[in-house]
Amino acid sequence: MARKPLEPPPVAALAAAPVRVPKAAQLIANSIREQIASGALSAGSPLPNETDLMAHFAVARPTAREALRILEAEGLLEIVRGAHGGARVRTPDVGAAARHCAVLLQLQGTTAAEVYEVRLMLEPTAARLAAERAPREAADILDALIAEEERAVEQTTSLASLTIRFQETLVDVAGNPTLALLVRLLHDLASRQTSARIRPDLDEATRIRLRRRLIRAQRAVVAAIREGRGEDAESEWRRFLSGVRDELLGGRDSRVGLAPREPRSSTRRGVG
Repeated sequence: MARKPLEPPPVAALAAAPVRVPKAAQLIANSIREQIASGALSAGSPLPNETDLMAHFAVARPTAREALRILEAEGLLEIVRGAHGGARVRTPDVGAAARHCAVLLQLQGTTAAEVYEVRLMLEPTAARLAAERAPREAADILDALIAEEERAVEQTTSLASLTIRFQETLVDVAGNPTLALLVRLLHDLASRQTSARIRPDLDEATRIRLRRRLIRAQRAVVAAIREGRGEDAESEWRRFLSGVRDELLGGRDSRVGLAPREPRSSTRRGVG
């Protein structure tokens, strides 16, 4: 039995989903961005001047300038004005990505507690990976950081800044760049909320006591890493990070980068 030929979709169905053609400036920015991502253009590399860009892409000056502004806003280019200026490739900063994500999370009503919830999902894995992949090297690096913390324990450095370098270094020595980038992004988001509201009710004696307790917890994590006990390192790190969350937030559930808010309606979660 012969098959019936497929009938083309009605024009109305195609019209319901119009195709948006990118602007020329966006296409140019896409091309340059891809060269930066592939390594063809490295940090510090100068871009051709506007005249050469115009000729290469066959566009007018305003279009070339718009493309450069797009990449500058993304943190991929540094543009120096003046006769001897120009555009140079710069290393992207995770803070730029965090700023965009922070705005999105604020609009969604995300809380700092929810950011810490995701950190608890990711960071303990880093402790386990460090114990499994490079236990002695990772432990030596982390022990050196703890020694610095102990020398500064009675200084006025905030509780968050005292621990943040240890946390990020632990993720770095885990050997997974993707995990390290995600965690640094979460750290930046968390710090935006906690930097202005880190338990203002704590006196200095209490802060010192908490710092010493955090250092003891860090030593327990490092001991497990040094001995290659991945599961124990993961468990110790989860316990440590939970304590940091509780001490920094004090049980509050406030928006990322915003003042504390009222409890959310169940409709945002899709619950009846």
